[in-house]
Amino acid sequence: MKLSIIIPVYNAEQYLQKCLESVFNQNLSPQDYEILCINDGSTDASLFILNKFQEENTNVKVVSTENKGPAHARNRGLENAKGKYITFLDSDDLIYPNTLSEILNKLEEERIEILYPMIHFYDEKDNLLEKSKIENNSKINTGLLQERRTLPATFYKRELVGDMRFPEEVLVGEDTVFNAKVQSKAQRVSFEEIPYYKYVVRPNSLSKKAITEEGYQGFINAITILDEYKNQHSYPENKEAQQYFDKVILVFVTRIVELHILPNLYQPKYKELKKLLSEKGYWHLAKTIAEKYPNFDTSFSKMARHQKKLIFKTKVYQLLQKLKP
Repeated sequence: MKLSIIIPVYNAEQYLQKCLESVFNQNLSPQDYEILCINDGSTDASLFILNKFQEENTNVKVVSTENKGPAHARNRGLENAKGKYITFLDSDDLIYPNTLSEILNKLEEERIEILYPMIHFYDEKDNLLEKSKIENNSKINTGLLQERRTLPATFYKRELVGDMRFPEEVLVGEDTVFNAKVQSKAQRVSFEEIPYYKYVVRPNSLSKKAITEEGYQGFINAITILDEYKNQHSYPENKEAQQYFDKVILVFVTRIVELHILPNLYQPKYKELKKLLSEKGYWHLAKTIAEKYPNFDTSFSKMARHQKKLIFKTKVYQLLQKLKP
């Protein structure tokens, strides 16, 4: 078995048929790849559609679970995967015809452990919005030195993934944590200009989840998980690893600042984040945040005063724009 495609499914009846059809519109033998559809407690017709595809295709396997979120669904897929390589596909997206064989050939010929093909972004009316930018096309590098990408269009060697799983205690950004941990182990990572994935940009609930208290705690958990993983694998002595994990942890620090501290200038979360960064040796990241949000690394009151001035100036500017003849 060359490839396992893991598709988490939750109430996706509107898009699921086209998604699955795109997976079968490939010049691969059914013996070469399996489609693991993880039904995450759907309450619509998704399971009916999945069962129909399973009855008609020998390489489709449907696994049903209680609704526990995409991280749990992906983990169930990883538990069942048998392919030499693994990739993930969102149930409302598509892949282009006859692209899997080219990607698999590249993986095998170049002995690549993680491969990032191209993503094309579309709106819901099927208008092309943009294409993912590929720099250093086909340049193979170690995971610590290569750029990362956490969107689903990523191919992993299953042996590299091993027993690593998506952190279910991270509500938003669990894919970032998983990808960062796996890539840190890789010796051969490459971006390839192979048009592969059709990502449909839709309004979704993830942004709403990110601003909840559970979303905030998930960001804190992500920082802790990444820090512990780095320390467990003796990365503190490695400058490249320090820079690599700093970059990933900064993603979650920025989300906390922008989604949970600045909107309401909430001091308790500022203090909690400041304490976490200080205790774990990441206070230098506060200085990076301060480049965008002045005084973040000095005091809450100074930062708050600066932000209030900015908000006031923005409101005045918007008012003047409205008053223009």
